[in-house]
Amino acid sequence: DFKPVSMGRRQSLALALIASAAIAAAASGLASLLYDWRRRSVRAADLSLRRQRRRADLAEAKARFVESVKAATERAGLSPAEEAEILALPTAELVGRLQARTLDHRRVLLAYQRRAIDVDSRTNCAVEFLAPDWAGVDLDGPLAGLPVSLKDNFCLAGRDSCVGCSALIGRPAEADCSPVAALKALGGVPFVRTAVPQSMMSVLSSNPIDGTVRHPSAPGRSPGGSSSGEAALVAGSGSPLGLGTDLGGSIRLPAAWCGCVGFKPTNGRLTSQGFGAAAAGAQRLVPGTWGPLAHDVGGVALLMSAMCSARPGHQYRLDPELPPLDWAGDDCDGQRPLVIGYFVDESPHLFDALPCMRRAVQLAKSALESRGHRLVAWRLPDAPYFELYLRCVFSDGGRRLVDLLDGDELSPAVRHSLDTARTPRWLRRARARAAAASGRREAAVWLEASLGADADGGGVWHLAQRLADARRQFCFAWRQAGLDGLICPAGACPAVHLAPTSGSFTGALSYFNLFNTLNCPAGTVPVTRVTAEDLAEAAAAYPAGKSAWHRSVAAMHDASSDGLPVSVQCAALPWRDEACLRLMAELEAAVARQ
Repeated sequence: DFKPVSMGRRQSLALALIASAAIAAAASGLASLLYDWRRRSVRAADLSLRRQRRRADLAEAKARFVESVKAATERAGLSPAEEAEILALPTAELVGRLQARTLDHRRVLLAYQRRAIDVDSRTNCAVEFLAPDWAGVDLDGPLAGLPVSLKDNFCLAGRDSCVGCSALIGRPAEADCSPVAALKALGGVPFVRTAVPQSMMSVLSSNPIDGTVRHPSAPGRSPGGSSSGEAALVAGSGSPLGLGTDLGGSIRLPAAWCGCVGFKPTNGRLTSQGFGAAAAGAQRLVPGTWGPLAHDVGGVALLMSAMCSARPGHQYRLDPELPPLDWAGDDCDGQRPLVIGYFVDESPHLFDALPCMRRAVQLAKSALESRGHRLVAWRLPDAPYFELYLRCVFSDGGRRLVDLLDGDELSPAVRHSLDTARTPRWLRRARARAAAASGRREAAVWLEASLGADADGGGVWHLAQRLADARRQFCFAWRQAGLDGLICPAGACPAVHLAPTSGSFTGALSYFNLFNTLNCPAGTVPVTRVTAEDLAEAAAAYPAGKSAWHRSVAAMHDASSDGLPVSVQCAALPWRDEACLRLMAELEAAVARQ
């Protein structure tokens, strides 16, 4: 017979079912955690083994290359005097002599191989040296056999482009990326690949595969990043022309910190097919671009002219998506006096620059005025440029970075970004609100941006619209002022410590990523060096207490900063790359004259 269950027994059964479900859920969760722990352990062990093999292979290859260059030097009879003469030539003059055949391209390459080996021994800038593939190089092209160094993310057929990430070891490219293919067709000779920070998501210079790149003239300082090895090699006279990439200052910042010239073209002006997409470089809102580093402005202009000219036009045949804009050389060589705007840190959306960086802009202003140009104080239109940049670069909430570095050994500079990306979104949002409530604006901006494109509920389309509005507002204000070009600080500080212990200084980069956000061509030109007077003024007046980022910058600007290179940044409107290079050349000539 059916007997009704008492209320107390029903409650007991319900509680038992709930307890069973809780135990099952806990067991399932624990099993999942154990599985994930085991998976990560296996992956970490595999990546560790890959790193060890890669390090050993690279070290052995370097040792063999050094011996082969020694033997080649003896066979060629290359004297120290001849080598010094070759290395002292400006890039444009060197190319002219290669074209005229008054210099042998093999002896030029040998001189730069020897110098690159020397610079690498002091800075650890090279990932690997490359044997020249003369059959694939058109020596009758405009570069006529010029040695060219490449950042590690320029894909070469049959070679890994690891960018310091163990997961990318053993995944060689099937073909050269389009910039390298075009370079060879123009007569450029790739002869060395250079190191980057892990995942290229840092302005420092360390990764667990290749180690740490050191500054070429200040070993206790960082050369910057992410084109770390390129800047160290070029500034150390180990390469007449280097190719880097720039997502938020990754050409201009290391060039400025090391004291050479770096140029970021308008995105879309140069072919960029076949790059390995790592971390934030895959997003298309503020995409990275590649560009040249050289000893002088003539060197970077030479590369841009050769690559962009309709004849021979190699890059346009390689890349059907590229707008076929011929190089307007007259804009580079014009004689008309320019109207040049200048600013320092008057905008609330820019970081406070150190006195040495402000002084450099004033020096540049005076030097340009001495050449007949008109300089006008100009204020950036009010827009959250830095926030927009961070939101675009982390539009996926950091998921790609997490996937790329899963189980890898981490460099200290990348750990902070990865820890933020791994933090649950609800917790990041709560921490951002707490930071805003306590007046820590920079931390709040960083945490909010890390949430990705959906953080404000609008998604990628809304973010793209905000970006387009900021660009239109900037271009309108520029044209209203009648500017030809613009100068401003090349960052808020000179080269920082090799391994900073004072904390993050992300905001100091706002001067660089401003022009990525706006898609403006921009470049850096060395102007002066840090002086004792700059240091004294910074100690007395710099607002170190304004934020944690300011405290970090102030802490790294110590007595060892004396003598570090200080550059000024030049910019022009989008697609006016030639005008930007003319301004850079004018500044270089004006500073040399003074």
